[in-house]
Amino acid sequence: MADQKMRLELRIIKFQDYIRRKPESPFGYYGLGVQYMLSGKPALAERMFARALKLDSSYVPAKLGKLEYLLFDGKLLAACRYYRKNANDISARKVYLYRAQKIASQIYRTRRFSRQLRNSGSFYLFSERYGLLQKMFDNERDNPIVNLILAMFFLRKRREDERARVVYNLCVRMEGITDKLRWDLLQTLSKEQPAILQDPDIAVMFSGIPEGGFSSKYASFLLSCFMRQQQQSKVLKAYSDLQKNHATPDEKTLWKYLHFCRSRNLWSPSLTACCHKLASSGWIDSFIASMVKELKSRGMAENTRELDRLLELYGYQ
Repeated sequence: MADQKMRLELRIIKFQDYIRRKPESPFGYYGLGVQYMLSGKPALAERMFARALKLDSSYVPAKLGKLEYLLFDGKLLAACRYYRKNANDISARKVYLYRAQKIASQIYRTRRFSRQLRNSGSFYLFSERYGLLQKMFDNERDNPIVNLILAMFFLRKRREDERARVVYNLCVRMEGITDKLRWDLLQTLSKEQPAILQDPDIAVMFSGIPEGGFSSKYASFLLSCFMRQQQQSKVLKAYSDLQKNHATPDEKTLWKYLHFCRSRNLWSPSLTACCHKLASSGWIDSFIASMVKELKSRGMAENTRELDRLLELYGYQ
């Protein structure tokens, strides 16, 4: 924590120096605003974003910064209006739209959002207070900020009616949203649409195994999708998440994971445990035997007496 605080302070100093050297560049003010947001100083951040936009009213990163400030500060209606006003600029590039959706989804688990829900009391009070938000949803369903805020509200209120499902379906395939939000949307929709849990297009949008998604069946499906996607870092993170949660994929997926690692020359002692698990379950073939041999040659296989016995039993020693 102390190191992180020090890094933030150093970045603040660097951006302040950048502004002194290039006072007419919006980038410096935007960058400093980002550091202030990370430091828990949203008012200062908003001031920097405003200065960046004063220098260049079309500078989209600063517009995203202001959108983040509005959402962080609980000004949800203002954030929806601000996105609508700047929709063309933000949606013009995929990376900007991705960031806007990511920023909005991050309020899902914040205390401020939870407090707003508690204060809203019921959907009818919420609707009365945010009638304009409801109208915006009805009139412009391509506003992702409106859709995400409504989806998050409905999830917290456990709404599963037709209106809520429409919103959930609009959001579950959005790029950039947090894994926790996507998982909760998926779980709710799967009650009436069980096949959605086997949708690979949704699965590959997760950054790893989501909280609550460590059941063998779904975790195996996700890991398989990540391997088909050929994203090495995501595959390794997903397997690491499984290990931390004392979970393992099914045998077929585990065998594919061994192939994935070998084809990319990714070797670690954990692969020996994979081979042992497969052998113990009766899944033994020439590939498993060759993996064990290679791991031993690399000094990554220890305490393999039982594994060696199983391989010998099946004629691979």
